[in-house]
Amino acid sequence: MSVDPQALVGRSVTVAVPATIANLGAGYDVLGLAIELHNELRVGIDGVAASGAGAIAYRCFGAGEGELPGDRRNLAVDAVYRGLIAAGVAGADRLSVTIEATNRIPLARGLGSSAAAIVAGLCAGAALAHGAAPGPAVDALSDELLDRLFAAADELEGHPDNVAAALFGGLVASGRHDGLLTARVVDVPDDAVPVVLVPDVRLDTAAMRAALPKGVSLDDAVHNASRLALGIAALHANDVRGFALLADDRLHQAARARRYPALPSLLDAATNAGATSACLAGSGSSVLAIVDDATGGDEAIEAVIVALNEAAERAKVGGGAEQYEIDHDGARVVAYSGA
Repeated sequence: MSVDPQALVGRSVTVAVPATIANLGAGYDVLGLAIELHNELRVGIDGVAASGAGAIAYRCFGAGEGELPGDRRNLAVDAVYRGLIAAGVAGADRLSVTIEATNRIPLARGLGSSAAAIVAGLCAGAALAHGAAPGPAVDALSDELLDRLFAAADELEGHPDNVAAALFGGLVASGRHDGLLTARVVDVPDDAVPVVLVPDVRLDTAAMRAALPKGVSLDDAVHNASRLALGIAALHANDVRGFALLADDRLHQAARARRYPALPSLLDAATNAGATSACLAGSGSSVLAIVDDATGGDEAIEAVIVALNEAAERAKVGGGAEQYEIDHDGARVVAYSGA
């Protein structure tokens, strides 16, 4: 059913979307994990242009402030209009909007900043079109609309791992089956505690993907397939050591370490300090360590944080490590007002 853009004037929505960590080692372009670090996007509909495109007033606070463009070259801004279109708003491009982004997810660190921008914009546009009560997007929006938003997010991002976790929350496996985009949430033990080192160093995602080999050996492909299957099975059995199986990658981390030589020492520092596993977060530069709270508790978590910070200082990559919770909600509508 087509939605009249004039009916949206005066509506506003605020959406929060979590940071995400892709791959987790062996799950290259398949797995994504959402953590409790959020960007917020507030979008208000100011009016409808009589002709041509509507006006865009954009402000950014935090990561990307003074750096991100304020027009449709900005992923979040473009995604707002795409979300409106996906939700059936006729002539969505004519809408004039005010957009305020509060960005806590650092750029170019492997924490899914682009996925968060895309998912936030898409969900905001869809919520503006149909109205949405505060809560997770999976509850606030229809399943059919969520499928369209997921497909649009995958198209914009180029791969589904980060956007799936940003939209649905938790640990998500995603891919295509018979040509259809599919996502499945994977159980994660409650005792799995993420510790994330976020260096000051930025790594360009495109350059880090370009560093990967054009082909892999059959042995390496079998190795990663086994680690992915066994790791997910272990997590389903409530075994935190499933993350160690997942972290045992042969497809991408070694190649990326050639562009990011600090990586091996950072991974070793975490596991030597007692982490169950450690892996590159997405294409970097961040590192994800998983600590088993049941066996080590707060002391183990603190030991891994200290070890990562010391290793980062030695490697001269800066930044700092911090404990996070796993985000199980994904994208959320924080507030909505309007008819």
